[in-house]
Amino acid sequence: MLALAITGVHLAAVRISGGGDVLAWPGREQRIAAYTAAATVAAVVGSFVTAAVTLYAASTGQRMRTLRTHPVQGPQFRRNWMSILSATLVVSGLCLLAIILDTTQRDPGGAHWLAEVAIALGVARATRLVWLFGKVITGGDVDLEEVALTPSQPAPAEPPVPVRQPEV
Repeated sequence: MLALAITGVHLAAVRISGGGDVLAWPGREQRIAAYTAAATVAAVVGSFVTAAVTLYAASTGQRMRTLRTHPVQGPQFRRNWMSILSATLVVSGLCLLAIILDTTQRDPGGAHWLAEVAIALGVARATRLVWLFGKVITGGDVDLEEVALTPSQPAPAEPPVPVRQPEV
């Protein structure tokens, strides 16, 4: 919704002022390059999401276990991860669709607005990813810190070294 609102406000500003349509300025080849770059960045962000989910799933400390099993926060956290992952797929898909639809030098059909929605969505979800990833790292670090502060078992005593006795 945020991406649509941002793009809608920008579209209204362009229509009212008659300027500021940044993606309409370059020619078709440069727009296609921008769409391709946005789709590529979204795919790379998707790989970061995978790494973050792996870190989340591998965390075994008390805080992360409590978060994952909490009846409200656990499902919300998982929904956030799935939302970010699915948004990266949507961003890539919209950019690829813009590549297909943008067939003329000036883009009278407005395919570049589709790409702008995708870019706005990508920025919003990447911001959430950074926040969520930070929470997972912080939770894992605090859990690790508590484990390090817990007194461990005393080190086992070393067995006595045999000493050779002189023969008498």
